[in-house]
Amino acid sequence: MSGTIAILGAGVAGASAARALADRGVAVRVYDKGRAAGGRATTRMRDGAHFDHGAQYFTARDPAFIATVQALRARGTVQLWQPRLVAIDAAGVRGLVSREERWVAQPGMAALAAALLEGIDLHCSRRVIGCARDTQGWWLELADGRRDGPFAAVLCTLPATQAVELLAAEPVADGAAAIRFAPCWALMLAFDQPLDLDFDAAFVNAGTLSWIARDSSKPGRPAGERWLVHAGAEFSHAHLEAAAEEVAPKLLQAFFDATGAAPVAPTGMSAHRWRYALADAPLHMGALADDARRIALGGDWCCGSRIEGAWLSGQALAKRALAWMDAPGAVNC
Repeated sequence: MSGTIAILGAGVAGASAARALADRGVAVRVYDKGRAAGGRATTRMRDGAHFDHGAQYFTARDPAFIATVQALRARGTVQLWQPRLVAIDAAGVRGLVSREERWVAQPGMAALAAALLEGIDLHCSRRVIGCARDTQGWWLELADGRRDGPFAAVLCTLPATQAVELLAAEPVADGAAAIRFAPCWALMLAFDQPLDLDFDAAFVNAGTLSWIARDSSKPGRPAGERWLVHAGAEFSHAHLEAAAEEVAPKLLQAFFDATGAAPVAPTGMSAHRWRYALADAPLHMGALADDARRIALGGDWCCGSRIEGAWLSGQALAKRALAWMDAPGAVNC
């Protein structure tokens, strides 16, 4: 496998890099510790209910990304989401007029990475715990005891904190060491009847929460009354190590307090902690690379902390890798 590139992480950045390389005829193998691709642009099925509990939507401004979005729209993978949008602050609820196009993948946000990874060698539930290079190339040590390789190059799209831990011996990781992440608790709520709320999504600018969305208002979703709640950074930091069972009722009460809806018992409720939700001070350089050792780091944290940034970082990673593969002796490292 000396001509294959290993990609760590099957989120949008890893999927973007894999797609760009595969389309140029380069062999890639993608590893992800999760059960499916998507990273934080993911979807959860819980007791028959469907939730986008990470990234809620994405925008497209870069011409290359716009072209990709339009191609995915033609395939039916993404659609515009046009929610009734409000802001909630200390003064109450006020309507918002927004001309920004908000895109969602369907039937869930995880479909975005899945579409980019179609036909690509993807290995989920495979946690990489070691990464080392010898004269043959790069070798990966997996949590299940396996050792995979050699690879011609490694592209790492893990959150910066995890990348630094994994690649502590690599100088290229030093550039990611200063990145800090804000966590986010997410609450998934299902109700047997529609709530008396005349909006589909809200930016919350006061109190415990930061975002509220009627998940079932997005195109391509199953019928039902499902809401997704994101806590703000202050609450999430304060309850970072708390149990989900402790956090969920607190966020449920915050949801009713913020929206003014009459409290009713949900038919389903589950909380999820995103430890690396948002880079506090993201880089704006696409990727960090060591050309001599043929290893590079990227992700949304390396390009502005948005889904579009993750995709652009993946493109930057692929461009760097293509240069390595075109260089004399690239296949054999």
